[in-house]
Amino acid sequence: RSSSPCGAWEVGQMDRSRSSRALALGIAAAAAAAAVAMLLSAARRAARAVVMPRLPAAATKYSQVPGQAGKFFTATTIPKGLLKQHTTKAGTWGVIRVRRGRLRYQINEPKVLVFELDAGTPGVIEPQVLHEVAPLSEDLEFAVEFYRLPGTGPVDEKRE
Repeated sequence: RSSSPCGAWEVGQMDRSRSSRALALGIAAAAAAAAVAMLLSAARRAARAVVMPRLPAAATKYSQVPGQAGKFFTATTIPKGLLKQHTTKAGTWGVIRVRRGRLRYQINEPKVLVFELDAGTPGVIEPQVLHEVAPLSEDLEFAVEFYRLPGTGPVDEKRE
C-alpha cells in the first residue's frame, strides 16, 4: 500500500471492489436459498397432490340422476341426501358430470380429499366410499351417472 494519493485511491478502489463482490455473493446466496425454498415448497405440494379416482374402463352405465335426459340438479335443487355424506351400493361407481358452474366434491374416506368440479373436471365416485357434494356457484347444473362392472350382479338400488 502506497501513501501517495494514487496509492490510497487504488486501495480504496480495491476495498470497494471487494465490498461489491461480497454484496453480489450475498445477493446470489439469498437468491439461491429462495430458489431452493421454492423447489422444496413445490415438491411438498406435489407430494400432497390429490388424484381423482378413475372409473374402470370396463364399467357400464346403467342409470343417471336426475333420470330424464337434459335434466340437471342445480344449486337450489340438489337432493339433501347428496349434501351430507353418503355412499353408493356395493359394486356401484358414479361419475359426477357438471354441465355448468362449480361443485365441491369431497371424498371422506380413507382420508378426506376435496375436489372442485366444473364442466371439464368430472368427479369419480368409488363403490361404498363416503362422499358428499356442495354447490360452489349459483349457476350450477350437474348430473350423476351410475356404472357397474360386468358380472358384479344385479342392480338393486332406488334413486331419488
